[in-house]
Amino acid sequence: MLRKNKEKKYKIIIIAGPTASGKSNLALDLAKNYNGIIINGDSQQIYKDLPILSSQPNKKKCDEISHKLFNFLDFYKSFSVDIWFNLVKKEINKARKNNKLPIIVGGTGMYLNTLLNGLKIFPKIPMDVRNKGKKLMDKLGTQVFYKKLKEKNKTCVHNIDSNDKVRLLRSWEIFKVSKKSIFEINKEKKINKIDSCIFYKILIFPSRKKVYSNCEKRWKQMIKLGALKEVKSLIKKEKKIKKKIRIKTIGYEELKDFLLKRNSMDTANYLALKATRNYAKRQYTWFRHQFSANIVFEKEYKRKNRKYFLKEIKDKLLTN
Repeated sequence: MLRKNKEKKYKIIIIAGPTASGKSNLALDLAKNYNGIIINGDSQQIYKDLPILSSQPNKKKCDEISHKLFNFLDFYKSFSVDIWFNLVKKEINKARKNNKLPIIVGGTGMYLNTLLNGLKIFPKIPMDVRNKGKKLMDKLGTQVFYKKLKEKNKTCVHNIDSNDKVRLLRSWEIFKVSKKSIFEINKEKKINKIDSCIFYKILIFPSRKKVYSNCEKRWKQMIKLGALKEVKSLIKKEKKIKKKIRIKTIGYEELKDFLLKRNSMDTANYLALKATRNYAKRQYTWFRHQFSANIVFEKEYKRKNRKYFLKEIKDKLLTN
């Protein structure tokens, strides 16, 4: 009896870890050694206007190796994990056709979770439905909107704060189109996944003390590279946009307040570093409980330990 040949699964590398742990440099070295392309898995590095504050790869690195989904979106445009997932899927398919090794690098847990587990299939929302929802919320106010939504279906407000306008509107839109809540759709088995692949997950997980120290050094470097000029330029662009935009990149609001003379530079430095440490702390918690890695490196990636990292990855993941 002939055995059926198993389809060979396509390799995808994921390099994850807290901020300032050396993920980008490891991705670059792996890409050079294994004919790879680097795909962004960080929610802030998609934006064109904040390359310094979001620690995007510089021109030299991008010239050396192809980098995808970095620095392509205007700050005022909306974006979501489902848009990211579909873009990543396209880039992975292109890499597969060109015999390239996709290397996903980033520390945004929601993005990585979606990549590994797939994306629930939600209905498309027509623009007229979106506009109707916004007008209704403006008319009723957030609290009454929340109450009315809850009356339609209790699960429509499952795990949603009564003040969270974005998530309430999204929930209303989904229910309006599908007659189902997000909670109910999440229970269904319809999932958009990346097929016929195997994920090799690498976690860089140095001590918090080391990451906090790296964050402080990196912040000083960002200021030297022109972070203030970057923020100043974006403040001017913000004024031209009529709708209010919340920019989540750490350091932006802190430096903006300094430039608008709302606080001192010392205060801006203190608040930005505090926000970065809090972000790193959340990342540590998420990776510890939500990310099952094939290899865990309990030190940062640096030039002096480059050979060790690459040998471990070669021996344990990329030799077959």
